Amino acid sequence: MKTRDRILKNSLLLFNQDGEANVSTVDIANEVDISPGNLYYHFRGKEVIIPELFASFEEEMRIVLEGPFEKPFTVEDNWVYLYVIFEEIFDFRFFYRNLNDLLGRFPDLARRFREIVARKNRAIVALTENLQRQGMVTLSDPQKESLALHITMVLTYWLNFATVMEADDDGPAVIHRGVYQILLQFAPYMGEREDDFVELISLFYQQTDAA
Repeated sequence: MKTRDRILKNSLLLFNQDGEANVSTVDIANEVDISPGNLYYHFRGKEVIIPELFASFEEEMRIVLEGPFEKPFTVEDNWVYLYVIFEEIFDFRFFYRNLNDLLGRFPDLARRFREIVARKNRAIVALTENLQRQGMVTLSDPQKESLALHITMVLTYWLNFATVMEADDDGPAVIHRGVYQILLQFAPYMGEREDDFVELISLFYQQTDAA
């Protein structure tokens, strides 16, 4: 692996583990086992590393949020899809957990992050419309917009909530709880299928939580 890539990989590791504000360029250099001067040759400080990491996150989220919504989604498909979104977010969790500070320091990233949030919202609208086409849910347009907005907020702030409520930092457990909470939001719009749907996703949650 090239030195530049090692710097980015280890910066992300340290930012996620200790919080970006608590990590210095010297810490990164030590983790990569290079001199601070060598690190400076590649990146002139954290202020350059952070946008590089965000660009990677941005591209990965763009791919994930496009989603194959033209084909019917099963309940399990929806579980997996939402898990993948949460997984991408968790992989770059330092950004979400220090969101206001980082967006204030990097105005260009603030603009681009708003676009990611908008993409999340469009993806959830598309997912909801997929369920509607299959006759699984019945929502009015205002209900659909409100539900999509609510789920987008959960996707954006779930890690902060989980950090407050949970002492551990177990990624899969936090993610599965988030997916379960999101899918539960669809239950009231399923009519006679509501009880069966809740039972099914509860089973998914119990199985994944046990694993």
